[in-house]
Amino acid sequence: MSVSSRQRAIIELLLQEPKGWTVGGIAAQIKVSARTILRELDSLEALFHQNGLELVRKAGSGVELLGTDEQKQQLRIAVLQQATTEFTAEERHVMILCSLLEATEPVKLISLAIDLKVTKATISHDLDELESKLASVELSLLRKRGYGVELLGSESAKRRAISRLIADHLDDHELIGIIKDNIQHKSMRDADSLTERLLELINKEKLIKVENALKLLEHDLPYPLADSAYIGLVTHLALTVERVEKGENILFDETTLMELSQTMEYQVAQKIMKQMEQLFQIEMPTAEIGYITMHLRGAKLRNSQDEWLWPVNAELMDMTQRLIQFCEERLGVSLRDDNSLFHGLLTHLEPALYRLKSKLEIRNPILNQIKSNYPELFAVTREACSQLFPDLVVPDEEVGYLVMHIGAAVERSKQEQQRYRALVVCSSGIGSSKILATRLKKDFPEIVSLQNLSVFDVGRIPKSEYDVIISTIPLPINTLEYVVVSPLLPPDDIQKIKVHLHQKGKMLSVQKEMITPATIEQPLKRLRDTQRYTSYAVELVDGLQIRTWANEGQNIEELMLQICTELRFSGIIQQEEAVVEKLLQREKLGGLGIPGTSMALFHGKYEEVNKTSFTIHLLREPIHLKSMDEQEMSVRMILLLLGPHDVGKEGLEVLSEISSMLIEEEMQAVLETEEQQRIAEYLAEGLFAFCLKKTGLERKR
Repeated sequence: MSVSSRQRAIIELLLQEPKGWTVGGIAAQIKVSARTILRELDSLEALFHQNGLELVRKAGSGVELLGTDEQKQQLRIAVLQQATTEFTAEERHVMILCSLLEATEPVKLISLAIDLKVTKATISHDLDELESKLASVELSLLRKRGYGVELLGSESAKRRAISRLIADHLDDHELIGIIKDNIQHKSMRDADSLTERLLELINKEKLIKVENALKLLEHDLPYPLADSAYIGLVTHLALTVERVEKGENILFDETTLMELSQTMEYQVAQKIMKQMEQLFQIEMPTAEIGYITMHLRGAKLRNSQDEWLWPVNAELMDMTQRLIQFCEERLGVSLRDDNSLFHGLLTHLEPALYRLKSKLEIRNPILNQIKSNYPELFAVTREACSQLFPDLVVPDEEVGYLVMHIGAAVERSKQEQQRYRALVVCSSGIGSSKILATRLKKDFPEIVSLQNLSVFDVGRIPKSEYDVIISTIPLPINTLEYVVVSPLLPPDDIQKIKVHLHQKGKMLSVQKEMITPATIEQPLKRLRDTQRYTSYAVELVDGLQIRTWANEGQNIEELMLQICTELRFSGIIQQEEAVVEKLLQREKLGGLGIPGTSMALFHGKYEEVNKTSFTIHLLREPIHLKSMDEQEMSVRMILLLLGPHDVGKEGLEVLSEISSMLIEEEMQAVLETEEQQRIAEYLAEGLFAFCLKKTGLERKR
C-alpha cells in the first residue's frame, strides 16, 4: 500500500521509540489532532501486519509497535522505497467531496487532479469509490466526458453530508477551539490541511458569531443540550446561514412543518432564526425554522439519567423493556430490575428515534472507544436494534450511545453480584484444605475471602466472619450449613458448591433486607420517603373513577370537554378548556391509542391540574384515533392520567409506574372487566410492590 507523508512520519516515530508513544505525543510531534493520529493508525495496521508487526494499543491512549528488529528494519526499508503521496485515499475522498459540495457548477477532473497532486485516472478511481458511499446519504454523481462531475441531491441531503464530514473528521470539543485559534492567528495549534479544507465548508467568522449569539439564547432552549448536541447546533446554524446566503434553500413538507409548529421547540427555533436574521442581515425562509426545530427535537439531553420525562409514550416504554430483555437474554446478565438503566434508556430513546426517523446527523466522538471496550455488547445491541426497529437504519453512532447505557448497567450488575467469605475445613487445617482453597480461588471468583482451619476450630469462628463452610470431611453441625467436597474438586463437586452458594445467597439477601434501617440510613428520612411515595399511590387509587359516557355524535374535543368538566367539579382540575386544549395538542403530536387494545391513554402534567389523578372513561360509541404506532384504531376506553405541573419526583415516578403497568397484558385484561373494585385492587397491589422497591427492600440488595 502507498503511504502519505504524514503516515511515513508516524511510522518513523514508532520505529524510533521502542517503548511506544502516547497518541497525544505523536499528534504534538506531527502537529495534527489526536483523532487524526487514531485514524491514520487504523489505516496503517494492515501494513504493519504485512511486515509481521503488531500495533498494541495500551491503557492511557498509548501505542507500541511490537516485533523483532529484523521485522522493523523490513518495514523501514519498505516505507523508504515507496513514493509518498500528499494525501491518503480517504483524505482525497474528503477533499473531492468538499469541492463538489461547494461547487455551483460541474467540476473538471483535471482541476481536482492538479489540486490533489495525482493523475486524472486516480481521481476517476476515487469517484468510483465515492459513488457507493454517496448513495447511503441520498446523493449521486453526474459524470460526463467534457462536462466534468456534479453532485446531485436535495439541499437537506447535501447539508447532512457536510455535517457527516465534519463529525467524522473533527472532534466536537476541538472544533470551536480550532476555529477560534485560527481566527485569532494563534500558534498553539497548526491545523492540518484536511482540517483547514473542512473548515472552509463553513465560514469561520460566521461560526463564532453564531456561537456567541446562541449563548445569549441558551436560557430559551427547551431543555439543556448535551455538549455534542450544542456544538452540533452551532455548526448547523452557521452552515444554514452560509447556504442560505448562497441561495441554497431546503424544501420542507408542509404537513410536517404544520405539526412541528405546534411544539415548544418551534417557538425557540423562531427566536433563534430571528437572531440570525438580525445578526447577518438576511431573511430566513420558514422551512429553515422547521429544520432547526427538528435539530432541537433530536438533540440529546444533558444528564438524561437524572431527568424524569413524564408523561412518556407507553409504546416507548414497551420498546425500552424489550431492548433490555433482549440484551439480558443474550448477555446472561440480570438487567430488568435496574431502574437507572430503564429510565436512562427511556429518556434517550425518545429523541433518538426522532433523529433516526428524521434522518438527522448523529455524531458520536467516542465510537471507536466504545467498540473497543464493549465488542460483544456492541454486537448484541446492534442485533437488538435491527430486530426492534426493522424499519429504521440505526447507524453505529446511535448503537454506541445505547451501549453506553447498557454497558454501565452491566458494570453495576457485576458490582452488585453476591460475594462470599468461606471457611475451608479439613481434619488438620492444612494439606487438603490448602489444595481445596487453591481450586476454589480458580473456579469461584465470587468467593473473596478464604480461611483454612481444622475441624476443631470451626466452632470458634463467629458466624459474622463467614458466609459459607466448605469441608473435605463431615462436620458435627447441621448438614444444611456446609457442603462436603473432594480436595481435588471434580465437576460434580463444583456443581454441588454452586447450588450451595445459590441457596446461601438467597438467605444472605433476606438477612440484609431484615437489617434495621437505623444501621443503613436515618430512620426519619426513610419514613418521609415512604410517606411521599405511598401518599401519591393512595391518592391515585382512592381517586380512581370509572364513568360511562353517552358520546353518540360527539367529536373528541366535545367528549374531552365533558370529561374534564366533571373533573373540575371533583376538584381535580381548575380550567377544563385549558386542559382539553393541551391534551388534544399532545394527541396531535403522536398517537395515544395502545396497540392491540381498544384503549387510549391521554396524559399530561399541567398548571391547571390540582392533584394526581387516574380515571377511566367508557364510551358507548367508539371513536377513531391514531395508535402509538400511527395506525387508525377504534377506541372504546379512554384512560386519563393527570398530574400537577410541579408534582414531586415521587409523584412522577408513581404516575410513570402506572403508565408502565398499562402496557402489560395482565393489566389490560383487568381493565377490560370494567369492574372498579377489581381494577383498584390490582392497581393498589402493583403500586404497593413499587413503593416497597423504592423505599425498602430494593435499596438494600
